[in-house]
Amino acid sequence: MDFFKKYDGLTVFVVSVLVCTSFIGFYPIYILDEARNSEAAREMLVSENYVVPFFNGQLRTDKPPLHYFFMVLGYKFFGVNAFGARFFSGIFGTLTFCISYLNVKRWLGQQTAIATLVILLSSLFLVQEFHLAVPDPYLIFFVTISLFSFFNYYKLGKLGWLLTFYAAIGFGLLTKGPVALVLPGLIIPIFLAFQRDFSLASILRLKPFLGLVILLAIAGPWYYLVHIQTNGEWTQGFFLDHNISRFGSEKEGHGGFFFTTPLYVLLGLLPFSAFLVQAFVHGWKAGKGNDFLLFSFLVGFITLLFFSISSTKLPNYPMPSYPFVAVILAYYLNKIFLNGEKRKSVYWSLIALMIIGIALPIGGWIGLSLEKQLVSVRYLSLVLILTTLAGILGFYFYQKNNFKLAFKSIAVGWILTGLVLFGFVYPTLTKQSPVARALEELPSNAQMVAFKRFDSAFPINFQRTFPVLDSMEEIKMYLEEHPDAFIITNTRNKDELKQLESLHLILEQKALFENHTTRIYTK
Repeated sequence: MDFFKKYDGLTVFVVSVLVCTSFIGFYPIYILDEARNSEAAREMLVSENYVVPFFNGQLRTDKPPLHYFFMVLGYKFFGVNAFGARFFSGIFGTLTFCISYLNVKRWLGQQTAIATLVILLSSLFLVQEFHLAVPDPYLIFFVTISLFSFFNYYKLGKLGWLLTFYAAIGFGLLTKGPVALVLPGLIIPIFLAFQRDFSLASILRLKPFLGLVILLAIAGPWYYLVHIQTNGEWTQGFFLDHNISRFGSEKEGHGGFFFTTPLYVLLGLLPFSAFLVQAFVHGWKAGKGNDFLLFSFLVGFITLLFFSISSTKLPNYPMPSYPFVAVILAYYLNKIFLNGEKRKSVYWSLIALMIIGIALPIGGWIGLSLEKQLVSVRYLSLVLILTTLAGILGFYFYQKNNFKLAFKSIAVGWILTGLVLFGFVYPTLTKQSPVARALEELPSNAQMVAFKRFDSAFPINFQRTFPVLDSMEEIKMYLEEHPDAFIITNTRNKDELKQLESLHLILEQKALFENHTTRIYTK
């Protein structure tokens, strides 16, 4: 304990980096978002065009480029592979956990800071996000550091915090676009209003014109260049389709009712989100006498409300608020749970957590049983019994009035669950993915072409782009010139599949937990 007090920052960094980068290279890239982002970075590396992003040779307007830049750096350090694509996601997760710990320590003390860190480390779905080659880990970091920097500037008045605040927003704009500015732009005025400090003088104190210069200096050049080099096509696709349209209408089937986003937060911060309702109530009351708690409460509540109103809803959308929601949870658990104050609400939350822990391995067994190619490995769901044990032990030690051991049992059980998932379960499951099977069956130098559509994981794993043919006439002509080539498709159209019956089917594999099947043919 003396070592931790002396080297707490170093210890927090080491533990966080071990959790956030655990086994990131043990399983291939196969999820659609990971596949397209990591492949866009690979094509950027190959073409040396660091302005315009492409996926399989086609303009990709989904996201700005900052995460591509870091993936390219990962490829240069570690090679074009899953580890290289995911490495900096884990590093930005580590940095998010570290700055959260240090800021909570400054304003609420070390004990609450440790509880905040433990909550973040044991939040399985948040930690999983930092294992993915997607832009969200970077956005979570930049939103987190921008908001903490604002609060530090507001309380301490040091210019360095204000410059960090604007710089973080600028880099956030290069990560996922306007959301990096919208969230602080909503949260800060409301916080100032609660402080009865929303006035022209307080706004000018934030030096908004200096902020505008910093934002334009960081994000402006790339947005200008990509606009010019694509004749406005990227600008239109990104801002109209992937921002305004996503907020105003449901995109790609990712919708839901108003309370979908709160449910995502409950899921994303398990296990300790079992205490979320009473923690928010307690945080609201305590926030009236503590500015840091009030600020954390508003960050969580406003972010939740914003993405609940949005028509498109995804589990990763509210994640930039998770460090602040963790603060609210940690403060509540530190004041109530860890200090030995028994409450009925805590009792029922622990029962709910125990039920969730029991349901997870059962649900996992059923889920794997529904996938024909995964029935043989459905035993992997038994790993989730760790969450069952965590819930039972947490409840047992709470009943025995050993509150700290109850807290530790829950946290350790869920952290171990994550490590086993990343190190054993995912590598085993992904062996049954279409791209993993194709890598086993096809020669590494095989000539390949796609018909109509194909699994997005193929380009990054085979490290090439795929010509896409749209008719049997084109396929026949291609096979005449390349008689040993392979035809890949995951079309679901029965008429299109019937056209391919004249070819020889060598591989048929359903995607993991998705409604499409990859088929590979030869002449």
